[in-house]
Amino acid sequence: MIRNQRGFTLVEIVITLLVIGMVIIGLSTLFITLQRVQAQATYTEIANRAAQREVESLRNGSYNSLTPGVDISFTDDLPDTLPSGATGNVEVTEPTQGLRKVNVSVTYQYAGSSRTITHSSLIGILGITQ
Repeated sequence: MIRNQRGFTLVEIVITLLVIGMVIIGLSTLFITLQRVQAQATYTEIANRAAQREVESLRNGSYNSLTPGVDISFTDDLPDTLPSGATGNVEVTEPTQGLRKVNVSVTYQYAGSSRTITHSSLIGILGITQ
């Protein structure tokens, strides 16, 4: 008896569905990972800009307003686009007479871990020192 067989067997259909399912799961995992990496890059860029803006603000301010050993908080000036709970802090030191060093830090929480962006600058009595 010879039959003219057409179509797919049940086993072939199940295997095809499993392969398609695995491809979809892989692509969705890749998509989610890309979204997280993009968000992290965006937050890092925003934190860098905020820290640079604060350094420039301190450079443009009065040298005498920078008191060594006194920390300055600029948390209220941080952009709202950073995750909630982000903090901004400036640590002022005096490595030599007539020269102040400012360490500007922006800290935020993302994906269960704390991230900190830090910028430093030297500010002299007569002007900006790089």
